[in-house]
Amino acid sequence: MNLRVLKLLIMLFLVIFLTAFSTFKNGERKIDLTTINYLDSNFNFISVESVNKLLKQSDSISLNLLKRDLNLKEIERIINENTFIDSAEVSLSLDGEIGVKIIEKEPVFRVLNDKYYIDPSGNKMSLSKIFSKGVPLIISDVDSTYLKDLGLFGKYIKNDSFLSDHISGLEIIDDKFNIYVNNYSYLIKMNDLNDFESCFMNYKVFYKSVENDSILARLSSINLNFKNQVIAQKK
Repeated sequence: MNLRVLKLLIMLFLVIFLTAFSTFKNGERKIDLTTINYLDSNFNFISVESVNKLLKQSDSISLNLLKRDLNLKEIERIINENTFIDSAEVSLSLDGEIGVKIIEKEPVFRVLNDKYYIDPSGNKMSLSKIFSKGVPLIISDVDSTYLKDLGLFGKYIKNDSFLSDHISGLEIIDDKFNIYVNNYSYLIKMNDLNDFESCFMNYKVFYKSVENDSILARLSSINLNFKNQVIAQKK
């Protein structure tokens, strides 16, 4: 073996050794769960302190955690268990700092009697002690079989610039839906929510065609149960 080959082997050995040593030392670095960096996270329903408390009280995460033992997916799972969290994305910087990006759930209805929100997926969401979201109110009891449809309907209202300012709440009576609107006393009546998008497309066309007249103030109800028709009833 000539001298040049020997030098190359020695250099290669040193590189491998230093890399392994650096990896080992990096893995032995302690992770500080008390200094989490929250990235692009807007806290409304839950506070930073509450999220930190979730992690500190978890039996599956040690406060004296080493970097080599860190499970980012486990931290995400713990945070996502909170009723206010829609998603959490956890990362780790080169210097061992944990970064967390949190997206809170956006409720679409608030059930007044039982005191909870409904999210777009039809899941129940607890009320927050530190923040109240202005969403349409449901002033009757809600059977659990309606939750998914109400979530989809509420998401449709929220994403519609007209309906989000127009609809104030609803009431379920004998499995029928009475929908309340702002600024007028009439009710929008629907037997179910199976075809609500089509029904409200017809309703918006009707509303815009008469909003400059006085007819809306003289109505007691608007029935959307007939296909491609809007049936208005006067007081």
